[in-house]
Amino acid sequence: MQDQAENLRQLVERLNAPRVVGKPADSRANCRVIAITSGKGGVGKTNISVNFALDMASKGKKVLLFDADMGLANVDVMLGIVPHFNLAHVLTGQKTLAEIITDGPNGIKIVASGSGGVRELADLNDEQRTKFLDALLALQNQSDLILIDTGAGLHRNVLAFVLAAEEVVVVTTAEPTSLMDAYGMIKILYREKKNPIISVIVNMASTQAEADEAGKKLTILARRFLNLEIDYLGFVPRDMAMIKAVKEQKPVILSAPNCLAALSIRQLVDAVLLGKTHKNDGNLAGFFKRVTQIFGSTV
Repeated sequence: MQDQAENLRQLVERLNAPRVVGKPADSRANCRVIAITSGKGGVGKTNISVNFALDMASKGKKVLLFDADMGLANVDVMLGIVPHFNLAHVLTGQKTLAEIITDGPNGIKIVASGSGGVRELADLNDEQRTKFLDALLALQNQSDLILIDTGAGLHRNVLAFVLAAEEVVVVTTAEPTSLMDAYGMIKILYREKKNPIISVIVNMASTQAEADEAGKKLTILARRFLNLEIDYLGFVPRDMAMIKAVKEQKPVILSAPNCLAALSIRQLVDAVLLGKTHKNDGNLAGFFKRVTQIFGSTV
């Protein structure tokens, strides 16, 4: 396992190395990598991820949506799309990265990760590493924003992606159990990351007052017990149009663009796009470097 971890680190070092002699390292594409996560399932995290990606794309951004929910992928279900291949097929040499990318509405690109896909990075030979490196750099160069839809909960497969991202959006509901699970995720981010950049969204809120109270509780808990400032971005109301959209496998941004939920999502996206005040390494290679380092430290 230690040899595999070392192989992983060698790979990601190559990912971060300048590709052309004399070419500045910062000439590589600069894109934001944002993980969207939750402390528990059933809070609408994937729904938020998909609608965020679509609205960001409608605002002129080149968006890659990475489905990192290993073993329980739902991005394709939300979009009514059936990806036949995932990252695991790339790492085993069956497909190229370009071949597994699925086109979605509004021009978004989708990558399904597959079960255990990132761990298989450790087993690549030199030829596979080179091919994967080239494909990864191409993806990076084609994207302004990369949204990582993580699994739910505090499993290490989820935490690897959450801890690796420069920015994290935690989705919760106003229910007490959901809030405590969200706080559990925030505590882990505080403990494991230096200066974590964390935002919170309250989903499926009955009223604005209910949502704002929930958001306030999390910000107060983080400030009082962790000495950590987190951003409460806002909320998405409980909306029958959203429920209908999920059943019909057509995101609410597309199926009911003028409903309350869709309008709220647009406002939240604006807050994310305009609210970047923190320095971020801005590249997919850096993200995968941290993912693989975290996996390496847990084997």
